[in-house]
Order: sequence, then C-alpha cells, then structure tokens
Amino acid sequence: MAENAYLFHVQFLPAAVDMWVDGKHRPATTTTPGTTFLYDLRSNPVAEIHSSFDNIRFYVSQATLDEFAFDHGIRRIMGLESSRIAFQDRVMWGLANALLDSVEHSNERSTLFIDHVALTFCAHVMRAYGDAALPNDRSAGGLSPWQLRRVLDFIAAHFNDDPSIAELARECGLSSGYFSRAFRQTTGVTPHQWLIRRRVERARQLLLGDGLGLADIALVCGFVDQSHFNRVFAKPEGDSPGRWRQRHRKPRR
Repeated sequence: MAENAYLFHVQFLPAAVDMWVDGKHRPATTTTPGTTFLYDLRSNPVAEIHSSFDNIRFYVSQATLDEFAFDHGIRRIMGLESSRIAFQDRVMWGLANALLDSVEHSNERSTLFIDHVALTFCAHVMRAYGDAALPNDRSAGGLSPWQLRRVLDFIAAHFNDDPSIAELARECGLSSGYFSRAFRQTTGVTPHQWLIRRRVERARQLLLGDGLGLADIALVCGFVDQSHFNRVFAKPEGDSPGRWRQRHRKPRR
C-alpha cells in the first residue's frame, strides 16, 4: 500500500539518477550540490542510481503535517508538491548541512537541536510546498514568568539528560511548535542554544577549580564524553577546555 507521506532528498554530491513516478520515467540527474528532490510516496517513486551518491533524507507523514497545522491554528494542507522533481532550495540545503554534525556524531545528546530542525523543516515545507499561511515567529507571544521559571527549573533538574522540546512544552502546557517560538521570543535563543550555553558556563566554573579532570567535568556538565566536551566548548570559547584552563586558572602560591 502506498504511504501517505513525503521524502525530501538533499544531495551533497551530483548523481546520475533515473526516476519512475507512477510508473512513468522521469530523468533526474543532478549536477549541483544542494539539489533537492521531493517525492510523494503515494506515487510509488522508484530511483535507479548510476553513480556514487551522498544525501540527507527528510521524511514527513501527512499525519505530522496535520498535527503541525493544528498546533499553529491553520487550515490542514492537502499535500506537498513542486512543479519540478529536482530543484534548488536554500533552506533545505541549510537544514541538511546543519544536521551533518548530528548525523556524524549520532551518539551525542542533541534531541533539542534535532527537534528544532524538525520544526523548522515542517514550517518551511508547508509554506513552500503546501501553500500554508503560517504566522511569523515574531508574532508569537513569549512565555509567561511562571512558564519560563518552570521550564528552566526542569532543565536544571535534568541537566545531564537529553530532554526533548515536547517534554519542555508539556511543563508549560503548550504545543511543541508554540513553545519553541515562545521560548526564543522570551530568551533570544532556542532551547538547545540555551542548554549548551548553560553547560559551557558550568564547565568554565569547574575548569577554574582544582578538583576535577576534563573527563569528569564533561560528564558533570552533561556532555557524552571528553571529545564531545572539547568540540562544543571550543565553538564559543575559541579554544579547547584544557588550553582554556591553562590560560585562565590562577597559579598556586
């Protein structure tokens, strides 16, 4: 049975491809990285690939699109479609590149980040390929003081866990989509960015002390291991935790 869902393929390498959609042949060879394909799985798409390939696939069901529309208070869209099977989409290219790090380090705790990408993806494809009139993020109200306090307390209590946006939204009695927009409206950053900043701040405090090694600090601050800690810490600080500690810790008398 054909599935009521859609696939987006974002190509990182050019590929020689022949497609069959509803049994009809449609050549789909690509020459430019970033080319995006939209497949309606109800049309039984079949691909024959004649070269090496490298892509990221985004899957979304009609049920997910319906839920997203309900959460945003807009009409249900009847599907996603494009006039061409292959096209350039800068937003999809950006989302695919943003996910590369999470794909290559799939053992690391990145649920909040992936959730954020998923919400961004749904909003984009519904606007671009479903002709949905979604509200602008700036029109969303922020969190009330009690909601912000509740969600920050929840994050603090689960500092070493890997919470999802859905879990944080439940603490505020909101849908995932509305919570994500409201949190950013209130704090200026996404939930994932907020959590990473708090982890790095905590790590800086511990690096200035004498009690813990780098591997222990990584675990205390919610990083998977020291390698994860090194990579995340270096992005905002411009240096590894070890070198940062050497530069900033006061010498013993």
